[in-house]
Amino acid sequence: MIAMTGSLPNSDLVSNNLTDGQVVRNATLHILLAAMRVMSRSTGVIQVETKHHRWKLLLAGGGLVLAEEEGQVIPTLVRKYSNKGISFSRIPEWEQRQTNRPYCYPFVSNVYKKHPDITNEVVKEIVLESLLALHLEDDFSFVWQPANDMQINLPVLQLSMLENTIANEVRQWQKFECVKHPYQLVQLVDAANLLARVGNDNFPLFAKVTTGQDRVCMIADTFKQPIYRTALLLDKLAQKNIVSIVQLQERKLDNETGISSSISNPAITKDEPRVFIVDDSPVLLQQMQRLLSSWGYQVDFTDNAEAATDKILHYKPTIVFIDINMPSLNGFDLIKQIRRQRELASLALVLVTAENSMTNNFRARWASCRFLAKPRSSSDTAKFRDELRNLLRELAPLSTDTLV
Repeated sequence: MIAMTGSLPNSDLVSNNLTDGQVVRNATLHILLAAMRVMSRSTGVIQVETKHHRWKLLLAGGGLVLAEEEGQVIPTLVRKYSNKGISFSRIPEWEQRQTNRPYCYPFVSNVYKKHPDITNEVVKEIVLESLLALHLEDDFSFVWQPANDMQINLPVLQLSMLENTIANEVRQWQKFECVKHPYQLVQLVDAANLLARVGNDNFPLFAKVTTGQDRVCMIADTFKQPIYRTALLLDKLAQKNIVSIVQLQERKLDNETGISSSISNPAITKDEPRVFIVDDSPVLLQQMQRLLSSWGYQVDFTDNAEAATDKILHYKPTIVFIDINMPSLNGFDLIKQIRRQRELASLALVLVTAENSMTNNFRARWASCRFLAKPRSSSDTAKFRDELRNLLRELAPLSTDTLV
């Protein structure tokens, strides 16, 4: 999150160095790129926010060293390295409160020592992907945090080269009718026509990554092909209503914290129970938020399991719903983190998963949690809502609920 110690008028940015810790708001892409060129003469992190996403960009030596998108650091690294044949038995935890350091820098530096060529490819892919995403958005806020004492042990990608590469690709993306951003989710609409289009061999994999949980860039990685080629195919499929390209979710402004994932409902009073949801599917988060808000609950959520415990401590919910299968930290491990906190030891927790197995039911009871099965199809939706509503009446009743 951007820590504000003042603000700097946009018109002064190009002619004056960006003062440490000062926030620039409502900037154009041109101003952001100009600031990056100026600040890359020294070493530090420029934190960038749009209405949809946040990034940390490590600048040094006239170029970019690393790019991190908030909430996607670990999944992106693991996915990119896996495509290059490198897997990890364990990803170390790293400090996420240093505003002038990329979270993953020590980890990537260590991998670079063993696999320099592959790490160069992975970092370059992530940097280019992040810059493409930035170029396809507008209205930026950013802040510069210097780190002059930081020793840079990774190669520096020169900004001039990166900008030329991205400028050419952006022109191609702007020709698409449906696909507008590499972070958009893709939802399969017409399986029969997709089967005819991609064939029997590719259909199972393609159907697996078009469930509304995978981004365009993630699908490109799955098929190990350039992101533009994947976007081109998806755009054609979207034009034929075979897949749907989900619009990017906007972050909601909060007067105190700047930007928050909370979506408020003016009809909800502050006395009603607070619900917190942890799930790596933005589509499910949006659906759950809308449903629970319509019933009268206050709702907050995150798709970043690693940051969930801190958010829960701050939000102080009455009940928390947790997905089991998440890429960086599974639901059972998250429960252990939560239960270690004295303030959360008795918090009502509910495991939510599509895998309605006896094993998961038993593990949920063992962890002193309730269990709720996700609907597998549209025909299960009504049953799921009834079970959810009954569970909430028991564990987090609204002021309008009558308990029997």
